[in-house]
Amino acid sequence: MGAPLRPCQLLLLLGLFLLLLFLSIRHLPKLSLAACARGGHRCPWPGKTLPKEEEPLLLFLQPPPASGPAGTPTPPVPLWREEEFDIRQLQRAFSASLSPRGEILLREYLQGWRQLLKFLEALGTAFGLISRETESKIGILQRHQEGPHGLHYRTVQSMVAFELASGLVGFQSLPAHQPPSGCRTLLRLHRALKWLELFLHKLGTSPKDGKPSRMCAEAYRVALAPYHSWWVQQAVALAFLAMPSRQELYHIIVRGEKPAAVLATVESLGRVYNATQEVYSAHGMLELP
Repeated sequence: MGAPLRPCQLLLLLGLFLLLLFLSIRHLPKLSLAACARGGHRCPWPGKTLPKEEEPLLLFLQPPPASGPAGTPTPPVPLWREEEFDIRQLQRAFSASLSPRGEILLREYLQGWRQLLKFLEALGTAFGLISRETESKIGILQRHQEGPHGLHYRTVQSMVAFELASGLVGFQSLPAHQPPSGCRTLLRLHRALKWLELFLHKLGTSPKDGKPSRMCAEAYRVALAPYHSWWVQQAVALAFLAMPSRQELYHIIVRGEKPAAVLATVESLGRVYNATQEVYSAHGMLELP
C-alpha cells in the first residue's frame, strides 16, 4: 500500500477533478442554453437569437446577484440552498410524477429533482459543479413549460412526441439557432437518476461500517461511467474521496427516518426511471448526443 495522500496532494487532485469535469460538461448542453434557462430569458425557438453566451467559468463562479432597487424583483435563491434535504418530500414527488396511466408528469419530476439537488449538496463541496449543471437542466425544462409551447411539456410522453414532430430533438446535432432540446436535457437527468437511485439503495442496505465513497463509485460505474471518457471517470473518482462518512451522511440525509424510508424512496425513483427508459427506448433516444 502506498503512503496516504497529503492534504496538498488531495487539493491538487480535487482541483484536477473540477477542471476536467468542467471541460467535460460544457457541451451537455452548451452553457448558452443554461444561461437561457437561468438568466431570466425565455429560451428562443427557431428563427430567434440565443442570448449572448456568458463565459463558462464565470457562469459557475459568479455569486448570486444582489437585490435590485425598489421595484426590482429579488433574484431567486439557488434551489439547493432553500432548505434541507427531505427524503420524504423526495419520495412523494417522484411517486406523484407517475400517473395511474403511466404518464411521467414533468412538474412533479422536477420537484423531485429539486430535492436531489439538496442531496448532491450533502455529498460535499466537490459536487458543487454537478449541482450547478443539474440546476441549469432543471431550469431549461422549466422554461419550456413556461414558454409558448408549454402544453406540450406537461408529460415526458407529450414532450417527446412534440419535439420529434417539430424536429427539435437533434439525433446527430442541434443547430445553434434552435432552443435547447427538452428530450436531450431530460436524458442527462435520467442517467443521473439511475446513479442516485443505485447509491441510495446501497446506502439504505449497507452495514454501519460501509463506505459511501465506495458505494457512490460503484453506482457511478454502472450508471454514468459508460457515457464519460476515461479522463472524466478518473477525475470523478477523486470527488468520492471527499465524501463524508456513512454515519455523517446518514444523519444529514435520513435525519431519524428508518431505513425503510430510504428503500421506499428508491422504489419510487426506480419506477419513474423504468417508465422513462421505456419511452426513450421506444423512440431510439437512449443514445442522444
